[in-house]
Amino acid sequence: MPEQTLSVKVEPHVVYASSTPRDDFITEMKDADLASGSPKLPSQYKVAIEELESGANSESRTWEGRMRWVKGILAALFMGLVFGAVMDLGKVTLPLVIREQFIFRREIMLKMFLGASAGSAYCIAIVSLIFPAHFDRAREEFMGTLQCKGIVPIILGAFILGCGMCLSGSCPGMVLVQVGAGIPFSWLTLIGGLSAAALYGVLQPKIEPYLKTGKMKSPKFEDYGPLKKVPFWGLALALAVCMTIVVVILEVLFPWKKEVPAGTTPWKTALPPEFMGAIIGFLQVPAILLIQDTLGSSSAYMTYTSQPLTVCKNCQEVMKHLNGYRTGIINWWQAVYLMSAIGGAAIASNAAGTFREFQGVRPVEAFIGGFCAIFGSRLASGCTSGHGLSGVALLSLKSMFAVPAMFAGGIFVGFLFFTADPYNYTGRLQFPV
Repeated sequence: MPEQTLSVKVEPHVVYASSTPRDDFITEMKDADLASGSPKLPSQYKVAIEELESGANSESRTWEGRMRWVKGILAALFMGLVFGAVMDLGKVTLPLVIREQFIFRREIMLKMFLGASAGSAYCIAIVSLIFPAHFDRAREEFMGTLQCKGIVPIILGAFILGCGMCLSGSCPGMVLVQVGAGIPFSWLTLIGGLSAAALYGVLQPKIEPYLKTGKMKSPKFEDYGPLKKVPFWGLALALAVCMTIVVVILEVLFPWKKEVPAGTTPWKTALPPEFMGAIIGFLQVPAILLIQDTLGSSSAYMTYTSQPLTVCKNCQEVMKHLNGYRTGIINWWQAVYLMSAIGGAAIASNAAGTFREFQGVRPVEAFIGGFCAIFGSRLASGCTSGHGLSGVALLSLKSMFAVPAMFAGGIFVGFLFFTADPYNYTGRLQFPV
């Protein structure tokens, strides 16, 4: 009878405890990444194994682990401040801007999104050339979160996310920014999101068998056809250039100065959304180099809602998926990043004189929208930042399916809502508080 040892089955961000022979465990880990053909990160196995054996977070008990925490937290604080400030100054945080984007009345959100996605692609392409080891680690981290998901739940989750974005006039990364900028009822959007994260954590073990529907042979864009001969950086730069061209065309057709909402002044209380988006994209550099991860937001909601499990060991065993987000810098940096974004938005909105100056959606729309946005994000294993900024720039084929599905959900709800009740969809949002 083979010797039984405590081992773990690890997905990035998630730890599952099991008791298997060590040899079987090693074989399972090597075969786990069916998509990329490479084993998951050994350092993450080591941290997870030590944490389960000791009952404590091993990262905080080594010099290397402590330094990773310090670098990660400092980077997250800086990135969050920048993210919150530029999101507010780009005025994409206004529910009116989000809702009008989905019915093609205003292009601020699309320009900022494409600017951020293009900026991400430029930065990641350059990092892959100069710091290949950091790039490989960050890319494997991202791809690992998707390897156990089929394309069907990803598309469905992204569609639900888009529906939630339209209802709440927000998205997972934007909610905390809206709280900092004083957008009415944004705190209800946050509560809705936290409720969805907790529910998904409970339901995940029950729906797990269905999450593999539509498995892909490979999740990487460059693994198909003639693209195999093109290096990653070449494809990423080409994609970035294409998105830049689209942004330029949009700016020519829809000048940002003519699209800023009432109550804002170009260059004083509002700045070009495409440039603000590009700054967000540049945050990929500290994320990859200091944290060895890429931009994302929705996992933070799992980290927040998993904290009560700290006082209940039995609950940790029952809710293993949710518990996997409870500790570790790879989980906590996003939580700190979004909390810091509150401060960045508060500073920017107060400096611009726009704090609490704009309307929010109605309370029920805020809560339901926030719930749908986070539940959809977790089902899709990514949000507007995770799939839209990081996944697309990393040439994740699943992300390239998720982003159109996300916009499709928003457009679907947007036109239905606008047709049924135009006043409450956008009409009441056009007037300052």
